[in-house]
Amino acid sequence: HGNLCEDWRKKTPGKSVPPCHIMASPTLALPQSFTPGTDSVFSDLSGFYSLDSNVPGLSKVILDKLNMKDYGDYRAAVEGKIKGISFRNYKEMFQRLEDTFKFCTGCNKLPKHLTEGNTLKRCVKCLNVYYCTKDCQTQDWPQHKKVCKTLRLVAVDRLVEWLMFTGN
Repeated sequence: HGNLCEDWRKKTPGKSVPPCHIMASPTLALPQSFTPGTDSVFSDLSGFYSLDSNVPGLSKVILDKLNMKDYGDYRAAVEGKIKGISFRNYKEMFQRLEDTFKFCTGCNKLPKHLTEGNTLKRCVKCLNVYYCTKDCQTQDWPQHKKVCKTLRLVAVDRLVEWLMFTGN
């Protein structure tokens, strides 16, 4: 699939190794699009845990979903000191990554804080944000409508990445 890899390199400047080559090892690696750089807000301890100021408990959700015990594991993965994160298969890896995005964009509730029987519902247009109630969605719409179309492209990018990794 050499031509496919070359096309991928042209379309994704700065990423030298196509995802299909990264995933060849028995231990699954995080796709580069999900891996923050060493200069991102998530690359230092206070930046990572500052996620909790907006969505209480989000840092723990991220660590749990990525099978990491603490920020040290996360930092080692960001710095490339861990070859990959163990998942049984690609579907599990992508589902766990997707689960780290699941919280109400309106009120910042995590799924575990919803009342029994309630679930987060995804924006049907962008497929990237979730809401716990119609009220949260309605209140957030003035802000969300500014980015909804762009976020739709992010969803398409994630789908393409999934297809490249799995070949499905």
